[in-house]
This record gives sequence, C-alpha cells and structure tokens, in this order.
Amino acid sequence: MSILTPLWAAFLVVYRGLQVSTFQVGHSKASARSTGFTLVELLIAMVIFAAVVASGLACVRMGLNQINNARSETRASQVMQSEIERLRSLAWNDFTALDGSDQSVALDSEFSDAAYDSFNMKRSISGSGNSRKITLVIEWEDLSGASHSKSYVTQYTKGGLYDYIQ
Repeated sequence: MSILTPLWAAFLVVYRGLQVSTFQVGHSKASARSTGFTLVELLIAMVIFAAVVASGLACVRMGLNQINNARSETRASQVMQSEIERLRSLAWNDFTALDGSDQSVALDSEFSDAAYDSFNMKRSISGSGNSRKITLVIEWEDLSGASHSKSYVTQYTKGGLYDYIQ
C-alpha cells in the first residue's frame, strides 16, 4: 500500500465534506449541485488561471528581452559602420598613422545618448604596403548583465574607392 492511498482517501473525505456543506436544507442533491461550484472546483480553476497568466507574462518578458537585444545589435552596427566610414574618409597618410592593434575608440558625438553608454569599441589595423585590414570589435552588456560582442572586418587600400583626399 503506497502513501498516496491514505492521502487520496483524506482528499475524498474533505472533498465530499465540502460538497455536502454546500447543500441547502429542503433542496434535492441535483438542484443543489447545479446552483454553484464547490470550493475545490474553484481552487482548481484559480490554479489553472494563475498558470495561464504566469506563462503569458513570461512570454511577454521574453519578447521584450528579444526586442532589447535586437535594438542593441542595431546600435552596435550603427556605431561600427560610422567608425568604418570615418576611417575611409581619412587621407592614406593619416590612416596609416593609426596602425596598431586593440586601440580603444571613443564613440562619435552623434552617439552621446545614454543608450550608447554601455558600448566599448576597439579597433585593430594591420597590414603593410598599400593594403590594410581593419577590425572593429564592440562589446556591451544587456539589461540582464549578459555580455555581447560583434565584430566588423574590412579591407582598405591606397587609392581605393574612398581614398579621394591626398
């Protein structure tokens, strides 16, 4: 005999006791049952309703986190694209003076909004001769404290498409 059998028997006694207590004097069992719900039925309905509401709220929270992560990814892409365009607008001599690895880069003034405060970008320029490889890595933390990073890699050559300043 398992431990569930006495528990089940106790539940049935309580359940039947609650059913009996809902009957009114002078009414038949069928008419008393059809006038309302027992306390156990209400409790079960409330538990199911609470589970549905809790799962709905959890889905809304996950959706808002996904929207925030997508917004951060877009901002990181904007910051890196702006830096690449700034580097491409430099004359070749000014550009080659920036050679080096893992240099921290200050964000442009157009990204001074508080939403960009969590972004940290590093730039690495490598290569020799008339060709350079630019690598940008940006890191940030989301609202939950999880770290994210994104990188852009591109090539830039002397006399290239954007090297119009001599």
